Amino acid sequence: MTSRGAAGRVRLKPSEDERIRKGHVWIYDNEISAIEGEEHASGGEKRPAPAGVAAPGPRAKEGPLDGDLVWVEDAKGRKLGTGFLNLKSAIAVRLVTRGARAGFGPAEIDGLLEGAFRRREPLDLDCVRLVNAEGDFMPGLVIDRYGDVVVIQSRIPAWDRADRAGTLIAGTRRLLAPRSVLLKTESGTMRAGASEGEYTPVLAGDEDAAVVVNEAGLEIEVDLLGGQKTGFYIDQRENRASVIPYVPGKRVLDCFSYSGVWSLMCAAGGAREVTGVDSSAAAIGLARANARRNRLDETATFVEADVFDYLPGLARAREKYDIVILDPPSLARTRKQVAGAMRGYIHLNKVAMGLLEPGGILVTCSCSHHMTRERFIEMLRHTSTLVRKRFSVVRIGGQPDDHPSLLGVPETDYLKCVSLRVE
Repeated sequence: MTSRGAAGRVRLKPSEDERIRKGHVWIYDNEISAIEGEEHASGGEKRPAPAGVAAPGPRAKEGPLDGDLVWVEDAKGRKLGTGFLNLKSAIAVRLVTRGARAGFGPAEIDGLLEGAFRRREPLDLDCVRLVNAEGDFMPGLVIDRYGDVVVIQSRIPAWDRADRAGTLIAGTRRLLAPRSVLLKTESGTMRAGASEGEYTPVLAGDEDAAVVVNEAGLEIEVDLLGGQKTGFYIDQRENRASVIPYVPGKRVLDCFSYSGVWSLMCAAGGAREVTGVDSSAAAIGLARANARRNRLDETATFVEADVFDYLPGLARAREKYDIVILDPPSLARTRKQVAGAMRGYIHLNKVAMGLLEPGGILVTCSCSHHMTRERFIEMLRHTSTLVRKRFSVVRIGGQPDDHPSLLGVPETDYLKCVSLRVE
């Protein structure tokens, strides 16, 4: 079965099609009544859908496999579109077409790539997201450009297929002519060869494992091999810049500092003292190297510590800061983790609020789509009552233009960055 044709079909339970008809593209495993293979299209025995998020047991030989393109039908058998199957995830199918049109092959992929790349041309950025998954109608796929190196990150099995990966690589080369193309999958990072299916593992110390990009006049080394996401948090670009007007002469605490960009922005902007904190030794090493590269190491210093433990220690020592930045990794990767994540956000923000000088600013972020904007702001309201202080909202930020969200999928509007000023 080629990438173009559907390998089977997924039947939804009654009434589970309403959200899809309104524009959503995710089918959850608990919304499925049956999955059948191609030869059962005219009415063979149907295989029950998986009950949970764990990988299913042995499946019928003729059934579709993870990564296959499958039809999605409502309970009456009416076609809603086609999507990529992934039974190892709670999101069992991600739609790529609508209605009765099944084709999704090289021509469709090339068209989507060209459209996504063209939409970024006016941005003129050294470091830019070229494809933002659902926001560019290519679910489970991210493509980032760092100078003349492009990183393709596959987050679902569908894009790991040699034919689709080959199409992505060929299209990227044709449209951008990068020096190098790296392919990131669950199995590791590989350099794409000239021909489809030719990939070479990228090892530590490889020339393409680290690149230097420019953001707001700073030179930032990006670890493409061992770094988070594709190597860098491109999506915080505008939020990082938003803090610059407030930092001259200020004392700043940057929590979850990673490669140090928030800290260096503040140091370059005139802060008198900046402390970055992260639990990763590799991240701290990279942050210190970036500080030296930009001759900001006298102002910006970095501490290897667990922020959840470090902040209460600062509170006990009665330390105070003019600006506190909280940019944690996702605390809620699944819906089941939201309650625990909420406790984590309250703890972090409560202690951070207590560390602020009068008139100080808290910049606090969440990158979990399960923590909605409304839920995040309500958490901040609740936390402010716990510390018995009044805060005004200075700014509410989100994703930049190269990280579009899909209107019918509110989960793709995932990034929140709220700046609060304490009275």
